[in-house]
Amino acid sequence: MIVMMRDILRRLQGAALAGILILPWVMVATPAKLVASDAVLTLDEAFAMALERNPDINVARGEARIAHNNVHIGNAGLLPRVDLVGSVTYQDNEAAAVEESTTTGIQLQASYTFFDGFGTVYTFQKLRSSGRLGELKARNTIENTMVSVSESYYRLAEAEQQLSLSREALSISRERQRRAQLRSDYGQANTLDVLSATVDANSDSVAVLEARLERDNARRSLNSLLNRPVDTPCSVDATVRFDDGLTLAAVQEGAKQSYADYLLAAEEMRQADLDLAIATSDFFPSFGVQLNYGFSETDPGFMVDLDDPAEGFSAVLNMTLPLFNGFKTSIARQNAKILQHNSRLEYDKAGMDLEKLVADTWEAYQNSLTVLAFQEKNLESAELNFSRTRELSVLGQVTSTAFREAQLNLLSARQQIASARFDARLFEIRLKRIAGMLLRKAE
Repeated sequence: MIVMMRDILRRLQGAALAGILILPWVMVATPAKLVASDAVLTLDEAFAMALERNPDINVARGEARIAHNNVHIGNAGLLPRVDLVGSVTYQDNEAAAVEESTTTGIQLQASYTFFDGFGTVYTFQKLRSSGRLGELKARNTIENTMVSVSESYYRLAEAEQQLSLSREALSISRERQRRAQLRSDYGQANTLDVLSATVDANSDSVAVLEARLERDNARRSLNSLLNRPVDTPCSVDATVRFDDGLTLAAVQEGAKQSYADYLLAAEEMRQADLDLAIATSDFFPSFGVQLNYGFSETDPGFMVDLDDPAEGFSAVLNMTLPLFNGFKTSIARQNAKILQHNSRLEYDKAGMDLEKLVADTWEAYQNSLTVLAFQEKNLESAELNFSRTRELSVLGQVTSTAFREAQLNLLSARQQIASARFDARLFEIRLKRIAGMLLRKAE
């Protein structure tokens, strides 16, 4: 009987020690190795696909092209207007020698306003500013989408790692359940140990199902941003490399020059200045010229005919001085001044918001790196604690509660270090977006 018990213990210990020897070297598995059939998608590839396929990006590019097409001197009224005008005039005049007559004419008209208080010049400058606004809005949409792609990408990476960890925890719980059952069969453990191991195994099975659901949801979110079928199988590269060359000074310098929201506020302030100049130009007289060249013929009665037309040419120089239009011009100028003042306030606020955003994001980034360093140390302690607890569990020198606690501590440490790593990476991406580095990298 003693020999039999020793043999059983040796087999249990050997199986457990095999797991112990492997466990300390099992780090967070790379998702690419979890599902060999899935294509491994890198973040750069995801960026490239989003730039090519994402609907929001393509719509923003279309709107930017519209704004660019509007930047034309003809759209601002700086080119002459040429019209071909045809007319038929019927006249019934009893006092005339010919009571009824019809005049048929066709002429080419060209008109041009060569001075209107420089309103057309300011309008063209505003069109150019609107073109820049369109580009900045498109850039803002692209950068926001790149950040969303990054968040979905690392959410999927984290979900894949959590699924791997949940499966590993389930494997350990099932092995523990099997050992408890063997011990119970040979009278070395009571029913409570078996039931406790079974409950823990069932809990870990539920955790695997929830982790799989989270992984599938994250995958569908990423595929949606990449504008491809949401059920497209893919796996992502969970490797994280931080940019050691990223400095606060570089982010602050790049933010003033590249952050789209700040540049939009600056461009809108310039547009408000131009709107005021356009409104002021309405107080000035306008000077224009109109040239007419054509043919006309008058026939008795009602007859539309140009068999023998008379050729004619005329030139008109006109001046228009607005005297009174119900104070519309004055009200428009007052409103333009208010909008100009508001735009300057918005620009100043955008500058302060940008400074706060840089400071907050940088501090959060540094804090996340510190947390990651602590989590790495905590993981070492949790792995060592679990390894020793597992050895004692095989020898029957530790309770199932203590074993489960050590297992959960290890699982939590691995989950937290994965989350901390991806959080730090996302803060770094946000900093690069603020500094204008993200779009250059994506392109």
